[in-house]
Amino acid sequence: MDELLRPRSIAVIGDSRASARVIEQNRRIGFGGPVRPVHERRAVIAGERAVARVADLADVPDAAFVAVPAPACAGVVAELAAVGCGAAVVYSSGFAETGPDGSARQRELVEAAGAMTLLGPNCYGMINYLDRVLIWPDQHGGVPLRPGERGVAIVSQSSSIAISVTMTDIGLPLGYVVTVGNGAQTSAARAAAAVLADERTSAVGMIVETLADVRGLERLAATARDRGVGVVALVLGRGEQARRAVQTHTASLAGDAAVASAFLRRAGIGEVTSIDALLGALCLLHCGGPLPDARLCSLSSSGGEAALIGDAAMGRDARFPDLTGRQRAGLRAVLGERVALANPLDFHTYIWGDAEAMTAAFDAMVRGPADLTLLFADLPRTDRCADDDWVRAIEAFARACAGAGARGALVAAMAGNLVGPRAAEWVRRGLPVLAPPSVAMEAVQAAATIGRSWAAPLPAPVVGRTGCQHGHLHDARSHEGGHADTGTPRVLDEAEGKALLRRRGVPVPDGEVCTSAAAAVRAAARIAAPVAVKALGTAHKTDERAVRLGLRGARQVRGAAAELLARFPAVLVERMVPGVIAELLIGIEPDPVFGPVLTVGAGGVLTELMRDVAHVMLPADPAEIRSALLGLRCAPLLTGHRGAQGADLDGLVATVGRIVGTALNPILVHTVSLEINPLVVTPSGAWACDALVTVVGEGE
Repeated sequence: MDELLRPRSIAVIGDSRASARVIEQNRRIGFGGPVRPVHERRAVIAGERAVARVADLADVPDAAFVAVPAPACAGVVAELAAVGCGAAVVYSSGFAETGPDGSARQRELVEAAGAMTLLGPNCYGMINYLDRVLIWPDQHGGVPLRPGERGVAIVSQSSSIAISVTMTDIGLPLGYVVTVGNGAQTSAARAAAAVLADERTSAVGMIVETLADVRGLERLAATARDRGVGVVALVLGRGEQARRAVQTHTASLAGDAAVASAFLRRAGIGEVTSIDALLGALCLLHCGGPLPDARLCSLSSSGGEAALIGDAAMGRDARFPDLTGRQRAGLRAVLGERVALANPLDFHTYIWGDAEAMTAAFDAMVRGPADLTLLFADLPRTDRCADDDWVRAIEAFARACAGAGARGALVAAMAGNLVGPRAAEWVRRGLPVLAPPSVAMEAVQAAATIGRSWAAPLPAPVVGRTGCQHGHLHDARSHEGGHADTGTPRVLDEAEGKALLRRRGVPVPDGEVCTSAAAAVRAAARIAAPVAVKALGTAHKTDERAVRLGLRGARQVRGAAAELLARFPAVLVERMVPGVIAELLIGIEPDPVFGPVLTVGAGGVLTELMRDVAHVMLPADPAEIRSALLGLRCAPLLTGHRGAQGADLDGLVATVGRIVGTALNPILVHTVSLEINPLVVTPSGAWACDALVTVVGEGE
């Protein structure tokens, strides 16, 4: 990767226009090494003498730019590898993105590269603003950094988006821009790890369409933690994933986006939803690194701006702590009685233009419990107005932050009011530009996600796509100590599923399978009222009116059983659980990238309507399970709503842990998916009152 990112010599092969642009852009950025063209018919490209073949080059290049038709790429790459070239950027398209034939060409390309680093195909390459070198066949908006400066790195699957990112005007210094295209050999995670290894990289932003390189991303996150450099991701294409056969609520609730977010959060990678938010988050990370939490203070000279920032924080982690007594006293001494003291603070314009008073007020504000203080700084356009007073306010804010050792950032109602040389100057001085307020809130949330993750122990690797624990990428057909779990998945009926759960220590209500109304009556008498009578042989009992609850006496049980047995082969007669506090959904569904994922949420008949769920990557420790449960909107029911008795949270977490263990234990039976809805929670325990389990294997 060194020869790719910091080449001392470059060859450009094929398309004369693209090759000429690579040569010209290297001249503009100030590259001091040779860029040699290779072309079958042209003798000169961009003023440089060309040779006809790779073998004709006088010296072996560190890296090459390949722009020949897709069918010829593998041959050219093989020639480069044969002469000892270190890396190749394949600009050409027509590979896996086009279908099966292109995929075959892509495999040939990777084989031809061998041990040589390959970037692409279908990508522009890289720009290194730190060392003034690029392999890039187009314009770009970045500028080389000065010696001793640090910059952020952008790694993108999309070359077009990467070009746009280089045009940023918020003062964010770019160190590297790398595009991976199809990522045939070098994934976005591998490229990000390579730029992260440079101590001049202050933060890493990733723009990706897939998180398939799970192990690479986990290694990247661990390395970023060790180096103290934050990583932020923008994941494109976040629509609901089409499931093969959605039989469970869990599958319909666990879409790609939610699961991807859970993985990134667990790994300690910040997440954003737009390019502007990505740049804002990188700016915040560049100017001081991750935040320990998302506690904010806000300063503005307008109540409208205070309302803007408060509204932008709704639904996010960011919060505005109440002012402390020390803050109030300091602010009151400067602002007098005419200003209502609050956070966000509208300090009015009584002290506007008074540098000493503003510094004193801002100093009082930044000495609170916030992790970051924001100052609204909508700078006026200088072609028509003067910006002296606004600059004076920012100077006062910078002095206050520096004096208190506090972190500050500039925000504006409109992003266009904080751009250009002025923004660049403030960023150089450590004040990130986060505008507008929506960008500020996303940036804060991403930086706080990283900070909170780093404060916790390094998480275990996720299970992964094979469904094996501990992140081992074994063949799913060869679990040690178990059977080969190939074959057709089989949906257990409720009684079979509960028997499996009971053997794994999950509490299940007392029940009995019956094939006649008379047997159901005898079972109900043994169990004691009230009982439930439920049909076996259907996954969606509520939809098919296949459940009868709260039955007492032989007459009610006989009637319900007879009615259901007329439509179904058997019924389950089961004890009703008393003292219900809440009904939960506990589901484990396989994700094609991350393996089995735990979903916890509000259960019962309103599950899909409420969509009150959280997703947890597996394996999960008790603290992660507890956090997910207490993060639900229905959590007050578990902790004791309005004086009501709460649940045994330790017992509930342990029960969920045993359910997870059932799904992840491959011995004798491989669980494909598992859902308990509802898991009935009482003050003394939690009971699996319905179970839908799909397995492959012989059973226990």
